[in-house]
Amino acid sequence: MFTKLLFSTALHSKSISFVKTGTKVLFSSALCILLSGCLTNDPNTVVVVDKSFNKANATRAYVVETLETNINSSFSEPSSEIDSSWSIPVDAEILKKYSPENQHLGITFATYPGQEVRSIRDGMVVYSGSKMKSYGKMIIIKHAFGFYSSYTQNQVLHTREGDQVKKGQVIALTGSQPFYFEMKKYSDTINPLKYLK
Repeated sequence: MFTKLLFSTALHSKSISFVKTGTKVLFSSALCILLSGCLTNDPNTVVVVDKSFNKANATRAYVVETLETNINSSFSEPSSEIDSSWSIPVDAEILKKYSPENQHLGITFATYPGQEVRSIRDGMVVYSGSKMKSYGKMIIIKHAFGFYSSYTQNQVLHTREGDQVKKGQVIALTGSQPFYFEMKKYSDTINPLKYLK
């Protein structure tokens, strides 16, 4: 009888322990689902968050409508608000392409003095000046999602640090040296020809 009572008590405590553990697992699972964003208030929108590598910039969130809500208008009228394509900064022949093996981390163009230099995409000017003498007058623009573009060997600069520029906006005029252009994704140089059209 004593053995039966001891066994029954042990079995009962194990089932209580199992119920407590099962409740913890269920609660943890529900909390993870809620925090991960699987349950949303509006199923017709998607939120894209740009978490820039540079922590000085606050995290930005963009709300994008799904195709289901605007299926007719999205195909008949392209949005003029956001242009995701990139454009060539100068209208000139390429003299030297991107070649990390040869320590050429950008593109050199055959330009003539006074030729217009245009922003390849919307962004903010983070540098405009001539402190780095080997690059001449230079402009660096920060674009969305951690992209940077630098425009060097200019004669005249039309922008200042902090200016917001639009794609295709004239930002400088070329100098007597061939125009040099470089792109980076955060701090890594990338081949501009993969993006420019």
